[in-house]
Amino acid sequence: MGEFTLFEMLRIPTYDNEDYATTGRVTIDLEKCNGCGLCAKVCPGKALYVAGEGKDRKAHMHADFPQCMSCNDCAAICERDAIFVSVPYFFPFFFKTQGKGEFSPPRKF
Repeated sequence: MGEFTLFEMLRIPTYDNEDYATTGRVTIDLEKCNGCGLCAKVCPGKALYVAGEGKDRKAHMHADFPQCMSCNDCAAICERDAIFVSVPYFFPFFFKTQGKGEFSPPRKF
């Protein structure tokens, strides 16, 4: 467990300021996406949705304050490799992130 300094404990973040909080962002390759919707179903933050009809049915990320936690579940479940986390979440002034490494594909058992 990490230790916080007094200065860190006294800071109060403002979550609408990207200097204090950045939610995750995903990039979706619309050429590869077939609109199956599995990514939207597994997203714990409900940051993704599927819209369109027929061949135009594709996954999208909510534009207004998406709740992406950079969990990488969407990328792990996409069989077409159409989605990946392009910007990880970052809360530098209130939370300490420990043991954060590069994203890697999930293990296949």
